Amino acid sequence: MSGYRLARRLSHADVDFLGELKVGALLGMLEQAAVEASTAVGFDAARYTREGRVWIIRRTRLRRLVPVGGVDEIEVHTRVADIRRARSLRRYEVWRSGELVAEATTDWVYCDLLSGRPTRIPADLQQALFGADEPPMLERAPALTADLGADCTELRLLVRPSHLDHVRHVNNAVYTHFLEDAAFVHFATVDWPLARMLAEGGALRLARLDAEYLKDASEGDELLVRTRLATGGLPATATLEQTIARGDGTEVLRAHSEWSWRRAPAILGGVPE
Repeated sequence: MSGYRLARRLSHADVDFLGELKVGALLGMLEQAAVEASTAVGFDAARYTREGRVWIIRRTRLRRLVPVGGVDEIEVHTRVADIRRARSLRRYEVWRSGELVAEATTDWVYCDLLSGRPTRIPADLQQALFGADEPPMLERAPALTADLGADCTELRLLVRPSHLDHVRHVNNAVYTHFLEDAAFVHFATVDWPLARMLAEGGALRLARLDAEYLKDASEGDELLVRTRLATGGLPATATLEQTIARGDGTEVLRAHSEWSWRRAPAILGGVPE
């Protein structure tokens, strides 16, 4: 099928304390590209609402290759890679001035709006998203592991109204903020708090993320984020395994991530190296 392109000039509100585009902001742009791509082929929010259907992200896999920052112009290219009975894998590439700066996939599940249960993707939607050709059924990555053991750190959070999206659940991009905050709690326990990183002229930033969403979290839910350092030679690199669970123990999310050192920019508001 033909792809869709979303162009965007970044603002300083989109970047982090080093001047790099926040992971949550980037995931928000990928989601917006997917929404606009669906709208462009005749399936907008009003149509999904009339039909009582909604797309929910089941898994996100992201790799950031080059830092981008405020006032950079980027373009998100997206296309549907496959369609199964109730799932569809969408690919993304993020470009800046002809340079590939990030790539990602999201595994979307087509759900009944009221029950939240997966439901079959109808033929007209399949054809609109993918075209007349029979879509392939691609292999999915194995499920993430979650045996963190006793050597992990914990961060407790309460889901607030500001964390919710239009379906009144914690948005997938918001979870990255929870994961990042918990990561820095863990870094501090191994003598690398953010203040020390900044004093050394940079900080660890997320370079690769694999997040598997298992259950929804809603306003008022108490969440426990657990983090374990799997491998790494801080402060240059780190590989983390993380989980998020509700207070009753129900797992909400599992994530594996890789972190790399970024040098702070010489110019305030610049892009880190």
